[in-house]
Amino acid sequence: MKKLAYWQRLFQAFLAYRGHHVRPNYPPLRLWVEPTSICNLRCIMCPNKELKREEKGFMSMSLYQKIIEEASRFILDLHLYHRGESLIHPEIIEMIRIAKKANLFIKLHTNATILNDSLARGIIEAGLDQLTFSFDGFDASTYEKIRVNGQFEKTVANILHFLEIKKNLKAKKPVAILELIAFPNLYSPNQREAKRAFLRRFRGLPLDRLEIRELHNWAGETGAPPVSRYFSLCPFLWLSLVVLWDGTVLPCTQDFHGFYSLGKVGEIPLMEIWNSPALIDLRKKIIDQDLATLETCSRCDRLRRPTLFGIPRDYFWKMLLRRMS
Repeated sequence: MKKLAYWQRLFQAFLAYRGHHVRPNYPPLRLWVEPTSICNLRCIMCPNKELKREEKGFMSMSLYQKIIEEASRFILDLHLYHRGESLIHPEIIEMIRIAKKANLFIKLHTNATILNDSLARGIIEAGLDQLTFSFDGFDASTYEKIRVNGQFEKTVANILHFLEIKKNLKAKKPVAILELIAFPNLYSPNQREAKRAFLRRFRGLPLDRLEIRELHNWAGETGAPPVSRYFSLCPFLWLSLVVLWDGTVLPCTQDFHGFYSLGKVGEIPLMEIWNSPALIDLRKKIIDQDLATLETCSRCDRLRRPTLFGIPRDYFWKMLLRRMS
C-alpha cells in the first residue's frame, strides 16, 4: 500500500481511538497470523512453555490461504508470527510467497536458532519485508539463562550467516533488526564491554538497526499486575486482529491463551468479527475502565504505561514508524 494510503488509514484509526468509537467504520490495519504455536525454546519471560498440548499445532496451508485471500483486501501489514517459532513451520517460505503475491507488507520474528542456509536464502528470495531476530544478552552466560535451550554461539553464527547471504545477494530486504528486551542486568556497567564486543561482530554486515524493547508481563502471565497512575486504551482493539494456528481469532496479542475468542476464520468473516458484539463490548469495557470481568486486560501492564496524545508512548512511535510488533 502506498504511503499516502497508509497515513490516511492510520489517521482514521487514530480518530476512532481518541474518539472512543466502539464500532470503527474502517477495517483492521494489521493482522497477526500464527504459523505455529510451537517453540523450541523455554525463555524465562515467555508463557509459551505453559501452553497445553491442545494449544499447540501448525496452521494448515488451506486455512492460511483462506486468511490471506480474505485479509489482503484490507490489511496493511501481516505479522507472520505470534506465540511460536515461525521457522519451525515446514512451509513458512511458501507462506511468505503467498502473502507477497497478495502485495502485503510482511514481518516475521525469529529466535534464529534453526535459521540455516536454506531458510535464509528462501526468506530473502521470497521477498520478506522485515525480519527481527529476538535475542537477549551480549554474552553466552546471559543469553543462555534467558533463552533456555538456546546456544549463544550457534545462534549468533546463524544471524551472521544470514546477514552475509543478504550482503552477497545485494538484497535490500528484509530489513534486519536485532531486538533485545530491556532486562535490567543487560545495562549494568559490567555489561558495557560485552555489548561493545558483541556489536563489533556485526560490523560491515547489513544489520539495519538494534532495538531495545520494554519488558512486559504478558497480561499477568509472567509478572505481577501493574501498579500505575496511568491508564490508556489498548491500541490493538482499534488496529488489529490476531489469528491463531487453528483459525481462532483474538483481539490482542497479549491474550496468550485465547480467553477472548471472537470466532474462527471460515465460520465468520474477519470483517464481521471486527465489529462483532463481543469486540464492541470489549472496547466499551476498556473505555469505561470496567476491567473486573476481564481477567487478562485487568492484569496487563500495557494499559498502565505513560501516554503521548492519549496513546501508550512506546506504541505511538512504533505506529508512526510502522514498527508495531
